[in-house]
Amino acid sequence: MLTQEQLKQYEEKGYIIFEGLFGDEEVDAIRSRIDQFDEASEEALRKAGQSFNSIPNQINFTTNLARRDELLEKFISDRRFVELTTALIGPDIRLYWDQSVYKRPEANRDFPWHQDNGYVPTEPVHYLTCWLALEDATVENGCIWIQPESHRLGFVEHKKTDIGWQCYFGEDPGVPVPLKKGSMVAFHSLLFHRSTPNRSQDTRKAYIIQYSVDGAKHAVTGELFDNGPVIAAAGKPVHG
Repeated sequence: MLTQEQLKQYEEKGYIIFEGLFGDEEVDAIRSRIDQFDEASEEALRKAGQSFNSIPNQINFTTNLARRDELLEKFISDRRFVELTTALIGPDIRLYWDQSVYKRPEANRDFPWHQDNGYVPTEPVHYLTCWLALEDATVENGCIWIQPESHRLGFVEHKKTDIGWQCYFGEDPGVPVPLKKGSMVAFHSLLFHRSTPNRSQDTRKAYIIQYSVDGAKHAVTGELFDNGPVIAAAGKPVHG
């Protein structure tokens, strides 16, 4: 699945873009399931009010989807993810975390620069984030932006702000990563990234799927992560 050029880019730049990795039919099937989970969690969010990252009618994070849906568990175990993760991380791979992120037209501010490790300290520090566009992600509707090569800085201290943990406060705007429906960007967990406001009339829908080596643990407590299935063992798919 990965060329030598792509492997080199990941090592040097910290990310790889995969255009049209999943077809419309595949994406429609999982999006219809995720829409239902988002609708339920958005309703609960409206009743409870703002959580740390989720804001009613603006941006909503819905977590642990694969654990709750057989189709999504099968999807995150797909051979394309197995080939990708075993090439970049190692032979034994487990789902680290998964969540949908729906940014609605009312979302009028940035989600700040951060490294994914800034939310949970992880050992080993390197894991892989796969950001899949369930609909076209554009600059207008709040696609993600990245700072290429920033993963090479190692872990950077994060400060808590009213819109999330933030690791970079400088002037570099970064590089936008617009994605067509079914396309995906895979990036290093230490890569600086953010997203911008949704200035369109539609909801920007993304499915975030993260993978670590099997046996990854919380760097402070030592607790093993168990948020999803093992998808690869000795470099081979566990499911199908």
